[in-house]
Amino acid sequence: MPRRLLSTAQLFVMALTLALSGHPLADEPAWESRVLKVVVTRTDGSRELGSAVSIAGARMVTNCHVLRDASRIEVEQAGARRQAWPDQRDAYRDLCFLNVPGYQADPAPMIDLGQTRVGLNVKAVGYSGGALAVSEGRVIGLHTCECDGGKVIQTSAPFDRGASGGGLFDQEGRLVGILSFKSTSGGNFHFVLPVGWLRHMADHPIDAVGDGSTFWEKPGTESGYFLAACDLGANKRWRPLSRLASEWRTQEPNNPEAWMAIGRASLGLQKTDQAIHAFQRVLMLDSTHSEAQWALQQLEIERGQSLPESGV
Repeated sequence: MPRRLLSTAQLFVMALTLALSGHPLADEPAWESRVLKVVVTRTDGSRELGSAVSIAGARMVTNCHVLRDASRIEVEQAGARRQAWPDQRDAYRDLCFLNVPGYQADPAPMIDLGQTRVGLNVKAVGYSGGALAVSEGRVIGLHTCECDGGKVIQTSAPFDRGASGGGLFDQEGRLVGILSFKSTSGGNFHFVLPVGWLRHMADHPIDAVGDGSTFWEKPGTESGYFLAACDLGANKRWRPLSRLASEWRTQEPNNPEAWMAIGRASLGLQKTDQAIHAFQRVLMLDSTHSEAQWALQQLEIERGQSLPESGV
């Protein structure tokens, strides 16, 4: 009997979560209540479109780069616009809060700290090209940054210009992160800022919105090895990627993504044994890393035999 009661309670909670999250179609009005279009009029008269995620009450969050040089900020829902006012900001992390007088929303459910993992199924929701779009994918990388509160999320769920400031959600409708930028080289290089950064900002009040460079706009490895590695990988520049990944591994020997970069570069250079070693090292550091698991499975299929056990 206790087992049956527990199961019923779990189903009730799940149903309630689904009702609040608005699951999963782009034209469902629930998504429009959680992710709104942002219309920015710049000081030179030009306009910029972006997205914002409703956090609670009249408060929303978007990317700071969307708001640069803004003379007026509006959020749009179902064709109706409200003026928004800037609040806290962290330009380096690229997260800015907005207040929208007269708008009220329930608190947004967020994923718990530590539950974001490689392989997690997710949805990217934002106004790509100015129209609400929902795309499905998974988390394919978690990258360190000189910021407290979590790791930058790499996802295969695509989004385009206009979706910056939108939300990445898990299958339960919980907010995982804020859509922010992608590689200009194309491919599965879409990046999301973790909700842990929002919690950090809530605990560490910062000044009002202002201009400034974000961590991902800085050149070279100043913005993190992972961004430089992604650009090299997207352009199939395997030798430079191999050199960069070796330097990355030296600096961060316990970072699974540094070893993933070594593995991808080794595959590109047809150094299969080195790639196998690198992917096995990833799994030693993170046994749940589904991208490394998938890469090893593919190599087993290609070889037609089981791979040797890791010796590291």
